[in-house]
Amino acid sequence: MLTTPEQGARRFLPYLSLIFCAAALLITFIRLIEFDAPLTRFVRSLNDFHIDHLHDPWLARLSDVGDEIGRGESLLLVNALLLVAGYLFQRASLKRAGWETLVAHLVAGGINTLLKHLVGRGRPKFMHGDHSVFIPFGGSGWDSFPSGHAMASCAVATVLAVRFPKLRWVMIFIALAVSLSRLFRGSHFLTDIVAGAVLGVLIGAAVAHPWKDRWAAFTSAMMLVTPALAALLAVMCTIGQGSLEVRTATVLGAGGLVLAVTAIIAYVFSRLRPALLPPALTKRGALGLMALGIAMSSGSVLVAVVIVLVWLGYWLRPEPRSPEAETTASWPSEAAFGLGVLLTLLTMMELRGALPME
Repeated sequence: MLTTPEQGARRFLPYLSLIFCAAALLITFIRLIEFDAPLTRFVRSLNDFHIDHLHDPWLARLSDVGDEIGRGESLLLVNALLLVAGYLFQRASLKRAGWETLVAHLVAGGINTLLKHLVGRGRPKFMHGDHSVFIPFGGSGWDSFPSGHAMASCAVATVLAVRFPKLRWVMIFIALAVSLSRLFRGSHFLTDIVAGAVLGVLIGAAVAHPWKDRWAAFTSAMMLVTPALAALLAVMCTIGQGSLEVRTATVLGAGGLVLAVTAIIAYVFSRLRPALLPPALTKRGALGLMALGIAMSSGSVLVAVVIVLVWLGYWLRPEPRSPEAETTASWPSEAAFGLGVLLTLLTMMELRGALPME
């Protein structure tokens, strides 16, 4: 059967979408490197004489709990409990989750160990000045990149989120808490954690899907992590940014806020009352405008570029096959989403320049 040019172009769109997302991910990671040293200095200011002894008891508890949950022994215990429960109660879903989390954990651990020794990045306690030290195969202490806790916990959490969709937000929250604890503990730089989390999600997505669906799973995972990292970049560029000229800051902040509010309203209507909107203003268009509003509020051109790349990748992604999934939204959930975006914008504007970069 012959393929028309239009069909050929449609087949190429998912690959182009992935390219845009990969470019956004690469730019984001490179830009986040600039925040490693300032964040490390900030973490040191939260500790006593020892970098892993936090003043604040809540942060100390988060650090300790995250360290314990993300350990290999704890994750192996999760694997074992799932397998025991699966075979004891003859539940195929639990048995499959047990084996898949075990495989994801082992694969993540193997790749993590290899990368740690090949890169040989010194831990934050070895940082002097604003530069990291790299000694490949340097042994203990020279194994900061990527974070093993973040990588393994995100890999396992991704598998569990796929197997038990109703618990996916709980799994995501736990993985994020483990990852964040590594930063406050002073065990890793920001980019160590970001790299570990991204690799963990990709590994978990690949393990949790059949071989024939690996490519689709990988693409979906990229679509999941890239917008999240773009949002992280927007926040970091805002709090780590020097005071902009007052007039410029006012114009960018006000323009971004107005655009985001307009996009929020359009997004809610696109989900619940699409007939009230112009045909050209779809859900994807509303999300794109919303992202552009966030980018404008950050005051960074690079953030705007990254968010545009993410939006292009999302826009080129094929439409969902099940239209029913687009009609299950409710006013409370969509209103909560819009309120969350608005609060994020206001928080970013208030925290501008909060992180000293010098």
